[in-house]
Amino acid sequence: MRVTVITPSKNQGNYIGDCLRSVHGQTHRDIEHIVLDGLSTDATAEVAAQFPCTFLSSKDTGAAQAINRGLEMATGDIVCWLNADDVFWSNTTLERIVGLFTELPHVDIVTGNGYYIDEKGNFLQPIFGRPDRVSLRWLKCFDILLQPATFWRRNQFRLDESLRYCFDWKLWLDFSLSGLNLLYLPEYFALYRVHSSSLTQQDSARRRGEVFSMSRQYDRRRVQVLWCWIVWRIYKLSESLHYPGLKRAALAINQTLSSITDGRYGSI
Repeated sequence: MRVTVITPSKNQGNYIGDCLRSVHGQTHRDIEHIVLDGLSTDATAEVAAQFPCTFLSSKDTGAAQAINRGLEMATGDIVCWLNADDVFWSNTTLERIVGLFTELPHVDIVTGNGYYIDEKGNFLQPIFGRPDRVSLRWLKCFDILLQPATFWRRNQFRLDESLRYCFDWKLWLDFSLSGLNLLYLPEYFALYRVHSSSLTQQDSARRRGEVFSMSRQYDRRRVQVLWCWIVWRIYKLSESLHYPGLKRAALAINQTLSSITDGRYGSI
């Protein structure tokens, strides 16, 4: 069973070597690794040339378009994407994933846990899923799946290229709304790197605006939708006034709200 790993990259030369070693050090050998580079100006191409991957460098509109190009090229039975700054949990991760899909033909998507790491690869904290909340109901409210720890059988679904931050969440919703079967396992599958230049760490008004739009489209809880709108507007005001204190205040309130409601409310 072939696995296609898609890696979007843009000026991640400091980290892509770890990603490539993670993929090509797997005990499962039938791997197609497609690296879609957005015209990096650092050493990305030089590092990638040291590994047996398909490396394509061209202009794109963002990670979603790059990943979609990889999905069109993919020939694997199983597909995933691993960002250039992330790595698999161990060298047996894909062997385990292939075994699961082989043993469970009714399962379309497998997802699991991960661990945050810093720029140097030091472990920070675990990323756990909640089995009682891995469902379409909760997915309509929050992005509950850890992207680098999620794998699926190759299909026709593609990312929404109009989104810059929430395209993975939208893809998981498309999967679930179409009736694909999702299996969550409390096992570690990936290491998720936290650093200042990653999209996730760019906590901007645009990102909060996308979260609000997703909430408005899928979540039926008026309080949740209203809160996501409030956070987005505070972020916009903070950026227009060049006063980051407003963002910090909104984030603190958001974290408190999530804590006291056991994660039922909050702008992710």
